[in-house]
Amino acid sequence: MTSPISLEYVVLRCSDLERSRAFYAALGLVLVPERHGSGAAHFACTLGAFVLELYPAGEKAPSSVRIGLRVASIEASVENARLVGGDVVRVSSGASPRSALVRDPDGNDIALS
Repeated sequence: MTSPISLEYVVLRCSDLERSRAFYAALGLVLVPERHGSGAAHFACTLGAFVLELYPAGEKAPSSVRIGLRVASIEASVENARLVGGDVVRVSSGASPRSALVRDPDGNDIALS
């Protein structure tokens, strides 16, 4: 059954906005700087009909979520995440479809398939 409700956006509150931007860019996300009126400067990426936004945590605690991303290359995404300081939790060996789990700078789990 299809729901009449769809997910529009998710905001991740980041302890170090630039470090998080670099991490998600290394996974292949095209992040653009945004600012809505007098709100905080942040980064956003459109993924289909969905938007992922990275905001500075400021006074709030960083986010704690798990996100699943379908990427062009598991190997390249894992290596790029590692190069910018992301933690590689696991990479499937021989599984089909291949998958991996990495952690962003704030400890959010990012499942790659």
